[in-house]
Amino acid sequence: MENNYLLIIVLNKEEYEDDISSALIEVGITDATIIDSEGLRQVLAKGIPIFAGFKFGLEGSRPYNKVILGITDDSNIIEELTVILKDSDIDFSEPGIGRMMTIKLESLAGNPPEIYE
Repeated sequence: MENNYLLIIVLNKEEYEDDISSALIEVGITDATIIDSEGLRQVLAKGIPIFAGFKFGLEGSRPYNKVILGITDDSNIIEELTVILKDSDIDFSEPGIGRMMTIKLESLAGNPPEIYE
């Protein structure tokens, strides 16, 4: 099996979702999954009484985010995405944008669905 990686993007600024989706297509990831999510600090601050009084530095933060998952065989995918996204003024090194990471996959089964036009 060739090396495959799971690309995980946690996007805190949902307004960048379209630009990131376009960048993923540009680097060859056409079957990504986008999941609506909520950060642990937000859950703790609003849902658990013992933590409700703490703000955890949430002033100005957004309550929800997106998790984008994609499979790639490119071990340099984050570097490539970083360059493409900076052209759209999206810089993951700035606080609050989100995080990108890859995990090497030991095994992978299945194929993405075919897209018919």
